[in-house]
Amino acid sequence: MKRKILTVLFILILLTLLSGITYSIFHSTAKLNSNDQSIAKFIFNAESKEELEFPLSDLEPGDTEEYLFSVSNSDLENISDVFIEYTMTIKTYHLLPVDIELYKLDEDEEKLILTCDESYTRNEENYLICNTQTQEMGYDEEQIDDYKLKIKFPSEYNDEIYSNLVDFISMEIKSWQKIEG
Repeated sequence: MKRKILTVLFILILLTLLSGITYSIFHSTAKLNSNDQSIAKFIFNAESKEELEFPLSDLEPGDTEEYLFSVSNSDLENISDVFIEYTMTIKTYHLLPVDIELYKLDEDEEKLILTCDESYTRNEENYLICNTQTQEMGYDEEQIDDYKLKIKFPSEYNDEIYSNLVDFISMEIKSWQKIEG
């Protein structure tokens, strides 16, 4: 009987010691010793929204609508401390035969960067998904990229079959920190 009690007591002492050692192996705290312990700010501003909606309800054959918007690496007070990359995704059912073009504006120049048409793929919800190429923004100075979305409803589609179609266009803007490679 003494032998069983000693064996159980030995096992309990061994477990107590091992759990303390195991805990100390997996539990650790570290302190930064650097004087500069600030964390880089990631600031990305697209009119304070990540998704923009563009109405099509008042668009009639022969009409052209233009929507201006900007993306920036700053807010009112701060500039991002890191390189930023971003893309824009246009989603639409594309039931109306509208021409969708996205331009990047540089001073007096308009550069066509995307024509959203049936050459792009549709997702499982049947949205036409059009993605821009990746755009970049630095961190050393404030940068504002101006864009224009141009939606044209060609006049040759002035037919009654288009009068009751419901469609939409939304733009999603995704951004992330650029990792230098």
